[in-house]
Amino acid sequence: MPSSSLAQNQALADSIACGEIALTDCYLLLEHDEVKARAVIMKDISYIGYLTIEAITTKELQTFLQEIQKELNPKQNWFCDVYSDKKHFPIIQQALHQCFAICIERESYTISTYPIDTSKYKHTDCTAISDTQLLSLIKDANESTLDTSIQNSIRQEGSHAYAKQFLNELTDSKEKRSMFRILWHQEQILGFVCVQRLSKEIGGIGYIGVRRQFQSHQYSSILLQIAITIAYQNKLNILIADIDKKNAPMRNNLLATGFTKDCEQYVYYTY
Repeated sequence: MPSSSLAQNQALADSIACGEIALTDCYLLLEHDEVKARAVIMKDISYIGYLTIEAITTKELQTFLQEIQKELNPKQNWFCDVYSDKKHFPIIQQALHQCFAICIERESYTISTYPIDTSKYKHTDCTAISDTQLLSLIKDANESTLDTSIQNSIRQEGSHAYAKQFLNELTDSKEKRSMFRILWHQEQILGFVCVQRLSKEIGGIGYIGVRRQFQSHQYSSILLQIAITIAYQNKLNILIADIDKKNAPMRNNLLATGFTKDCEQYVYYTY
């Protein structure tokens, strides 16, 4: 679609070609054989993604979204998001406000990746520890997170169930496991950072966490440096980090590491 970035259009095309996204999960609003709106349903993570529109009204988009919602499992807490730099952002935001009950305001930061010498820090991929240890690590990070989305999911699904589901999302491919980095001091785990490929050349920080007893020691900054390097080594030229607006500590760490604020993000939930 013209209103979508080339990178997003290509990412969607690649996901369809490899079978990651089924055509039956792609919804289109057509007018005289022209695509006026699209959305992709990702049932496994309860996500409505790739939402893009051309020149349509808020009411038309609202009706399109409501028709999609009729097809969704009401037992799942579906979510959708929009960035403030998205074309036709005001119309998309207004329609999402009408169709979803909860909105979480976030900020998006980016950096052009480059090699950083992190050899003085011991870090390994997540295969260095057992699945049980990994699950414990995620649960520990979740308990002190400032991420409202994670807090809401824990309240709805329970700490253990959500951590297990989230861990699976972060480690369900060989590449994801290799870019899930654990920071060590001697034999102690200090924290972790997960880098994920969003498109051919763009990556995102899926999660970053420092164990509670080691917080306030600048380990987040070290983990961000590791993330930048890992992204660079995997030919990801841009690295994105999204945070809650209220997360001042992580904002400060991102800015200190060289990230710049790109835009705002609004995440909408069914309940």
